[in-house]
Amino acid sequence: MDVAGLSPERGTRPSATHRSAGTRDRRGRRHHTGAPRAETARHSQEPSRPAPALERVADALAAAGPESADQQQADYFVRLLAGRRGFIDQRIEEYQRKIGTAEAKGDLDAVVNLRRLVRIGEQDRRTLDDLLDKLRRRFVRRVAQGPR
Repeated sequence: MDVAGLSPERGTRPSATHRSAGTRDRRGRRHHTGAPRAETARHSQEPSRPAPALERVADALAAAGPESADQQQADYFVRLLAGRRGFIDQRIEEYQRKIGTAEAKGDLDAVVNLRRLVRIGEQDRRTLDDLLDKLRRRFVRRVAQGPR
C-alpha cells in the first residue's frame, strides 16, 4: 500500500525527493498553444500561380500515368546508386594508396585495418552493383513507338 508516498519496498522514495535543488520545475513553463500569430501577409496581391512551363510539365506527368512515375523513380535511384558507387570507388582507391604508404613505413597494423576497409568497400560495391542490375532489369527503358 502506498500511503503518503511510502512504498512497500525499502529504499524507495517519492519522486519529489529525488529532485536536486538545482533542477528546475518544468511544470511552470508556458506551453505553446495554438494562439494566433500575426502573420505577415500581402493582401494586395492575388495568390501566386506556378509558371506556365511548370504547369505544362505537371500536365505531361499527370497524363503519362503511373508507369512513367515508376520509371522516373527508377531513374532517380539508378543515378543515386551510381553516384554512391563512384564514391565507394574513390574511397577504395584512397585506402589502397594508404596501404602502400603504410607498407612502406612498415606499419602492419594499419595495413591490416586498411585491407579490412577495402574488403568492406568491395562488398558495398558488389551490393550496389546488384541493386543497379536489378533496377535496370526491372525498369527497362521502353522506346516510344511513333504512329505508323
